[in-house]
Amino acid sequence: MKVENPRTDILSRKRFSREDLVRFVVFGGVLTKDDDHKLPGRGVYLKKGSGSLALERQCFNRILHRPLTLNEEEEIRKV
Repeated sequence: MKVENPRTDILSRKRFSREDLVRFVVFGGVLTKDDDHKLPGRGVYLKKGSGSLALERQCFNRILHRPLTLNEEEEIRKV
């Protein structure tokens, strides 16, 4: 029996199951949405529907220690 660990949302700092969150990972130097939760690297999790607020509060910049490109911001806004 596999036990699933909850993940922490970078905006609210609350723990949710993986089904409630969207995973983003820096892959090849670009922030990429990881729909299958299988890309290598450190992932950051964001609750579905809170992309604009996370950008406003600069959560990704704080966690990833780098600024986002315009394409990356557009990808996050779609969530």
